[in-house]
Amino acid sequence: MKGVILVEPHKVEVRQIPDAEIQESTDVLMRVTSTAICGTDLHFYEGRMPYNGKLIGHEPLGVVEEAGSAVKYVKKGDRIVVPTHICCGFCSNCVRGYSAACLTTHPGAAGAAYGYPNQGDYAGAQAELVRIPFADANCLKLPGEPGDQWEHDFVLLADIFPTGWHANELARVEAGDSVAIFGAGAVGLMAAYSARLRGASDVYVVDAVTERLGKAAELGAVPINFREEDPVQQIMERRKKKRMDTAFRDEHVMDGVMCGIDAIGFQARSREDYSKEDPNWVIAALAELVNPTGRIAVVGVFPPQDPEGPDPAEQKGELTVPWGKLFKKGISIGLGRDQDERYNLMLRNMVVNGTARPGQIVSHRIPIEQAPEAFAQFDGRANGYIKVVLDPRQ
Repeated sequence: MKGVILVEPHKVEVRQIPDAEIQESTDVLMRVTSTAICGTDLHFYEGRMPYNGKLIGHEPLGVVEEAGSAVKYVKKGDRIVVPTHICCGFCSNCVRGYSAACLTTHPGAAGAAYGYPNQGDYAGAQAELVRIPFADANCLKLPGEPGDQWEHDFVLLADIFPTGWHANELARVEAGDSVAIFGAGAVGLMAAYSARLRGASDVYVVDAVTERLGKAAELGAVPINFREEDPVQQIMERRKKKRMDTAFRDEHVMDGVMCGIDAIGFQARSREDYSKEDPNWVIAALAELVNPTGRIAVVGVFPPQDPEGPDPAEQKGELTVPWGKLFKKGISIGLGRDQDERYNLMLRNMVVNGTARPGQIVSHRIPIEQAPEAFAQFDGRANGYIKVVLDPRQ
C-alpha cells in the first residue's frame, strides 16, 4: 500500500510499504478515502518530536475492508471514522469518558494514538489501509458514500472538530460568553466555530497569518493580528467600544473576556520577534485578558521535554506561568488531550442534521502522492494551506 513516511526532519516520502493486516480478532481494516494532515504532524516534521522512519498521520476516514471474527458493531462495507486516540472502551478511564487516557492500548502509560511518538506502537493513518484495534469501541459508523457532501466534515471528526469542541468544554463556554482563542490553525478555527455553535456572543481569534485570520472571520469570529499591536489591548479596546463606556454595576474591571483558549502550544511564535519562538507569552496574555472568575483551556500540544526549546526551562518542559495573577483573579484552568469518544457521536449527528459544517475549513484536497509538497507548504503557512486532506484513491 502507499503510505507517507517521515524520512527525516523536513522530508516525507510516499512509499510502497507492507499492507496493514488484521492482528487481533477485535481489529478491522479501514480502506482510507480521506486522511488529513494535522498541525501536530508538523512537530514531527520539524524534528521537535522525533518520529523518523515511520508512517505518520492520525486523522483517517474510510470504509471497512475486513473485520476480525470478534467484531460485532461494524462489518465490511460500513463507512467509518475513528478517533485519533485509540481506546479499549472498558478500562477505568474509558468507562469514565477519558478515552484519550486509555490504560489498555499502551500498557504502562495512559493513552495511545495512531502515528504518534510515545503513544504506543500504532502505525499512522496517512495510507491506503489502516488497522483499527478494538474496533467496536473505536469505529463510528457514518451515513452516505465516500466523496459525498459530508466527506470533509466527517474526516474532521477524527480529531480537529472534537478537539475544538473539547477546548470549549474545558473553558466551559456557554451561551452569551465572550471567548478569545490564540491560534487560527485548524484547532483554533474549530474552537472558534464550536464557540459560535454553543452560543458565544463574542469570539476573537488571535494569529498572524492573513489567510487563517480571514477564515476565522468567515466563521463569525473577530480576527486579531498580534503582529500589528498587542492582542490583549486590541481585544479590550473593542470590548470597551462595544459597551460604549457604560456599565450596569461599575463593571469596567470586566473589560476582558470570560473564556480563553490556547490552541497553539509549545511552538508559539514570539510576539516581539516573529522569527523566534516564545511558548510563555500566550498564557501570560490570557492571564491578562481573561476576566476575574473566568476560565482558560489549553489544548495546544506541550511535550514533557523539548530539547530544541528556546531556553533551558522550556527544554525541560517547564514554562513561566503567572500563577499569582491567575490565583488573584480566581481563574479556572483546564488542559489536556481531547476525549474524542465523548463528543464524536454528538458531533456526527450535528453534521448529518445540518447544524455543523466543519469541512468548510478544508483548504486543499490533493492526491496522497503530493504529500511532500503539501507538508512543505503547510509548514511554511504558505499559499492558504490551512487544512489539507490527502486522497489515497487518486
